[in-house]
Amino acid sequence: MPFITPIAAPPVQNHSDHTGERTNITPNAQSIAPQGTRTEHIGENSARRIPKVCVDVDTVPDIMAAKLATSLLGHVMFLKNQIPFPMLQLSRLPGGKASAKLQRDLIDSFDTLSSHLDTTFTMLSTAFARSTLTNQLASGTADAPRKPASPAYMAILIGPSIGTAKSKVILAVDSLEAKIWGLRDEPSLEIVDDDEEDEGSSEESEEEELDEEDESFANADHDDEDSNSQPEESDSEDDSDTSSVSSDSDLAIPPSSPLPPPPPHKAALPTSTVSASYLQDHAHEQQKIRAANQLLSRTLAIADAEGRGMACELAPSQTHVLLRAPRRFSHPAWVPRPNYTNSMEHTLNDFLEETRLYVDTSSEDQNQKQAQKQKQKQKVEGVWVAGRFQSLNHTQKPSCSNGEQQENVDEGDEMIWWSWDGKLVGFSGW
Repeated sequence: MPFITPIAAPPVQNHSDHTGERTNITPNAQSIAPQGTRTEHIGENSARRIPKVCVDVDTVPDIMAAKLATSLLGHVMFLKNQIPFPMLQLSRLPGGKASAKLQRDLIDSFDTLSSHLDTTFTMLSTAFARSTLTNQLASGTADAPRKPASPAYMAILIGPSIGTAKSKVILAVDSLEAKIWGLRDEPSLEIVDDDEEDEGSSEESEEEELDEEDESFANADHDDEDSNSQPEESDSEDDSDTSSVSSDSDLAIPPSSPLPPPPPHKAALPTSTVSASYLQDHAHEQQKIRAANQLLSRTLAIADAEGRGMACELAPSQTHVLLRAPRRFSHPAWVPRPNYTNSMEHTLNDFLEETRLYVDTSSEDQNQKQAQKQKQKQKVEGVWVAGRFQSLNHTQKPSCSNGEQQENVDEGDEMIWWSWDGKLVGFSGW
């Protein structure tokens, strides 16, 4: 039996050359991020320490910033061992006998602070909109028209006092939208008011014309009656009869009928259109806020898995919430703390150095000295939230308020730190 050999055989693959190239693909932050948002890490080429959350908006609105601040505060308190369970679960679980009062006081204080944060960032946005520095930055180098924005910073300090904090966490909102509260819905309202005024003026003019016609008819009838009156009794009786008949006929048949009023749906059309567009915008905004909250939770989980998390076993203590805002900022729940401004500005500068966004243009000797001090100073943690555009100048640190402000800067634009006028005390017993 003959042996058949193939003329051409497929080349033999050398599996030994490809055994070391096989890698396991694991999902990263980009693959699990919600639609419309993305997560990055500041300083991809350098040591990645501060996570960054990028939302799919040009500038971060005040409502989104407030919700992210509330969410981050709950995460920090749980990761720093200030509460035994996450805040959402803590409010649903019944407390033990020993910690029932502490749990109730903490939940009440947290709810109060979350409601205050909703209006805090609104007033902060208004203060930035009235700031001359923000207006100068908004009218500067942008090619396309952009909404005015300014960076906002909130600090979460855990410790007996602000000066002796054992943990420092900074929330940086790179581009908080700056607009004056109360002037947001004016364009739509002006359009409706103009339409209503036009309709009202047209109706008034028509009514005036009808009144003038009625008066002219009445005067004409009165003249006819005076000319036909006679001194005799019979004639007067006839005239009275005819005048009564004519008056009755005038009452029965109006001289002219007014135009029918416009349909009610036409007058309410601008209001319904504005309300429908407002509801659509509100639903779209809430969807973006939920996506941003989910992305923040995922970003913190990824950072913790990579060894850059905020988890730390601290003894239950008081949580202090501070806000960096201009002097013109006004809110009844926040107290100015100018005596802590110097120390908090140094903490903020340390945070910016951790983010690798600040580009130091000084000499190498100064950089080496700063690297030596880096080992001695306290660790500063935080999260960076940004939109599509960044408002921070990467070659300049934020100007300090003490002795470093320019002469032309208004006193109301001076940045100081404010503390929340409340108390958040953690507990561990259950």
